[in-house]
Amino acid sequence: MRRAPSFWAFLIYLLSATILFSSAWVDPTYRSAGSAGDSELFMWMLGWVPYSITHGLNPLFTDHLIYPSGANLFWTLIPILPGVVLAPFMALLGPVAAYNLAITVVLAGSAWCAYFAINAFVKDRLASFLGGWLYGFSPYMLAHALGHINLVICMAPPLAMLLLAELLVWQRRRAWVPGLLLGLLGIAQLLTTPEILFTTGFVGGIGVVVLALMTWGQVVRRVRHAAIGLSVAVLVFLPVAVVVLGFAFLGPDRVTGIVREQNIYVTDLLNFVVPTDVMLVAPPSLANLSHSWTGDGAEWNAYIGLPLLALLGYVAFRWWSNALIRWAAIVAAMVALLSLGPYLHLAGRIHFHIPLPWRILQPLPLFDNVLPARLMLFFYLLAAIAVAFFVRELRQSMTGWKARASWAWVAVSLVCLLPALPWLSTPNPVPAFFTGSDVKRIPQGSVALVAPFATAPGFQLGPGQNLATLPMLWQMEAGMWFRMPEGALIVPDVNGLPSGGRPPQSTTQSTMIAIQQGAHPDLTAGLRNAIDADLSRWKVQTVVVGPMYNQQAMVDFFTSLLGTQPQNLGGVLVWWQANLSVPPGAQ
Repeated sequence: MRRAPSFWAFLIYLLSATILFSSAWVDPTYRSAGSAGDSELFMWMLGWVPYSITHGLNPLFTDHLIYPSGANLFWTLIPILPGVVLAPFMALLGPVAAYNLAITVVLAGSAWCAYFAINAFVKDRLASFLGGWLYGFSPYMLAHALGHINLVICMAPPLAMLLLAELLVWQRRRAWVPGLLLGLLGIAQLLTTPEILFTTGFVGGIGVVVLALMTWGQVVRRVRHAAIGLSVAVLVFLPVAVVVLGFAFLGPDRVTGIVREQNIYVTDLLNFVVPTDVMLVAPPSLANLSHSWTGDGAEWNAYIGLPLLALLGYVAFRWWSNALIRWAAIVAAMVALLSLGPYLHLAGRIHFHIPLPWRILQPLPLFDNVLPARLMLFFYLLAAIAVAFFVRELRQSMTGWKARASWAWVAVSLVCLLPALPWLSTPNPVPAFFTGSDVKRIPQGSVALVAPFATAPGFQLGPGQNLATLPMLWQMEAGMWFRMPEGALIVPDVNGLPSGGRPPQSTTQSTMIAIQQGAHPDLTAGLRNAIDADLSRWKVQTVVVGPMYNQQAMVDFFTSLLGTQPQNLGGVLVWWQANLSVPPGAQ
């Protein structure tokens, strides 16, 4: 019975997440929660994990996309552990429904882990429930729920905070116990989202330093216990980390240089007080201000709102003498400052004359590929502690009009953070060709060129469409039966630098994307020779044109290129033998 409140907390979180994504759950095998592009990319990666393992392949590498060079999937942040856990659901429900199930459960699970951790600090279940809600349904979570499921799996930060508190402060158990758990948690996060593992360690380090400075007189008598536990954590973590990170940094197709531009994906100063389109309370006159910010909606994740900002300021001022509140306030302020990136962004304008602390960290190894805006995840966890502390004090010592006013303050603060409904959902049409027997006419394991050409989301927009990653979903629905020379994965370009989620540049790629954007290119002799060279290098045996914008132009182009008419099967058009010896001008 003691566990019943925790059970009901999780159930309420799960119900809330289900309601949030109800626009996808009305047709869960066809519609996915969030926007198009990254969602399908992660469906593919979640499906690749069990496929690779059951076929004796390396889950961190694939040549089923971007053939023949393939891709080191570490740099696309493949969620290996979630892929293993989801494998039976993927087989039973299909990739779209499994994705919807995963993003619903992990949102609730992240909130519940925060509830569990916060309750260890404030000892008040209602207060902890509200704190868990603030963390699990924060603007950070909502923004990344548009398509970054790996960045919504955020159970590790609150659990790491809890384990570090036991190891460094409470020290009630033998040091090896939290140390072991911390090491296992690190492995789980490494196999889920390495970026969150790194930022958790970084913010955790900040928290440890602040704690040590606050309690300097107690450091000496606590350091031995902490050192033993941390040593155990490192010893548990290292064997797996050496294998994974060794392949990432020393294996084939490793990426060097800056993968993601930091001075774009930062917190605009206005984002702290201006709501975005994912918020329920977002007047268009305010929400439209966000459209001038750098980055995109999935990274505008720093909205706090004036009511909550004022509440957090009041809690910090009123209970500054409390060590927990003082520690949380200092670390939260540092995190918010670092999330602003290397230079101040205000209303979309970059003020290069105002450098910020992240400018010092940016050149350091690993930091050069962390997106500063994503640090706000940890701000909401710390804010959740402060709100829970306030609610506990409210319940224990406030009465009359002060209590009513305080409850109203909390309510308004949380209402301002409610998500917009109905939540965005995306259709995922899969032509019958890929789920039926006709796809088996493609020689198994051979290379098929599929249109639209799969590349980074946002690089091939027709009117109202984003088909950039749908062919990857089609390939997965076909049971990975064929390989493709395309794919939205982070790989090195011809100079060894990150390609931004696009395959290495080719004439075929640029021509197909141009057609997908509405062009009607002339098939000159030079263009024919260049594309023939690409198809030969890729060993393409089959060409498939699926549903897409400007489809007829794509069909006409390949008909002219290959010199034969396609076969119409299961909603796609197929050339079974990509004849590369057609003379120029042949029809």
